[in-house]
Amino acid sequence: MKRNAPILCLALMLLTVPSFAQNTDIESLSGLPFNFANPGARSLGMGGAFLGLADDASAAEANPAGLTVLTKPEISIEGRNFETRQTFNTTGTFPDLETQTFNAFSRAAELSFASVVIPAGNFALAAYYHQPLRYKNSVDAIFTTQPLINFFLGPNGPVTRAQCRTTAGCLEYNLNPFYTEVDIDMKTLGVSGAMKFGPLSVGLGARYQQLDEGAFTFRTSPRDPTDLLSIVAQQADKEKDVTFVGGFKYNFGEKFSIGGSYKQGAEFETQLFTTDEQLNLLPFADSTFHVPDVAGLGVSLKPVQWLTINGDAVQVTYSNLVDNFVSVLTENEAVFNSFEAEDVTEYHVGAEVVLPLPASFAVLLRGGWWMDPAHAVTYRGPLNSVDGVAESILFRGSEDAEHYSVGIGLAWPRFQIDAAYDTSDSFKVGSISAVTRF
Repeated sequence: MKRNAPILCLALMLLTVPSFAQNTDIESLSGLPFNFANPGARSLGMGGAFLGLADDASAAEANPAGLTVLTKPEISIEGRNFETRQTFNTTGTFPDLETQTFNAFSRAAELSFASVVIPAGNFALAAYYHQPLRYKNSVDAIFTTQPLINFFLGPNGPVTRAQCRTTAGCLEYNLNPFYTEVDIDMKTLGVSGAMKFGPLSVGLGARYQQLDEGAFTFRTSPRDPTDLLSIVAQQADKEKDVTFVGGFKYNFGEKFSIGGSYKQGAEFETQLFTTDEQLNLLPFADSTFHVPDVAGLGVSLKPVQWLTINGDAVQVTYSNLVDNFVSVLTENEAVFNSFEAEDVTEYHVGAEVVLPLPASFAVLLRGGWWMDPAHAVTYRGPLNSVDGVAESILFRGSEDAEHYSVGIGLAWPRFQIDAAYDTSDSFKVGSISAVTRF
């Protein structure tokens, strides 16, 4: 077995986060958390199950058909704060790898949603702002103990250290340490309208969406962390797209309704950069950051006056994330054509209870659960090359995540304030929202 084989200019990637933004194998973009949850603390407290109910100002984005429920003008605002756990492979010999978890936080409870709704008989119009993605993080994976990760590759694929000693042509490879940073901000300005035709309401909205993104990764030598080997980066400067959202809602009397919505995913142009031997940053390729499309159906049941039960099934086309996939780490066509992201169906259930208080306001308690199936970008190609094994280490996939949520609301005739908290093993989010009626 030959020792000290050429070092790979590859690094570890983020793996277990709620959802993944990925159209290239640059490390700094490998684990960006999207927010596909409906806006509003009320919805969050019910596990995101809201499509069949959709009866407040947040329906402008969640399901615009629900706007016809409103009889008075409304203004709503929401602030959200999150913590996400990102797990890295950090050491070991493939396939026996150890991991390390890093926490990332939103900068502050920024304004994540705001809307104005004006109803007029059987018609309603809304204008709104939404921030589905705001993420900034930096991770230092340059450790003093080297190598971080290694593997042994024979002519037919990876082998153990012991097998490598007796395998002709077997070599040992190491993955390089790295420092990575990402700053990404996606904003939406939308207009939605809805019309009621008896028990049926239909709604449609147009969304102007903008993406600002800066992401880079520095890779260093395993032997000397000060020896910079390469830089890779991706950038989008105020890239824009116009998308639409549509929905329907059908009321079977006062106790049962169904609803559904479809949200088109934006496509943003991005540019990739790498470096030459003198570490000069040079354009490498153009790519497309394709946000997943989201479609869902929901039901809302009110068996008694003080209890509402909701259930949603939501399809998310995470396969969009590998559209126009570009690799900066390999030129092997069989390798970079072997990345997959599975479309998944999320299931959301939640309930709201109105406490029977003899007061001028109502207290509402909420709880919910939802399942976020595994959908990380995963390498599923051959393992008979250095690049293939390395990408398999980097893109090993993720696991299903169960979310639990709780919420509370205080409602007066013209004002309501809600708070909610959603938690899973890898993602936690808190929300406060308020709505006033005129």
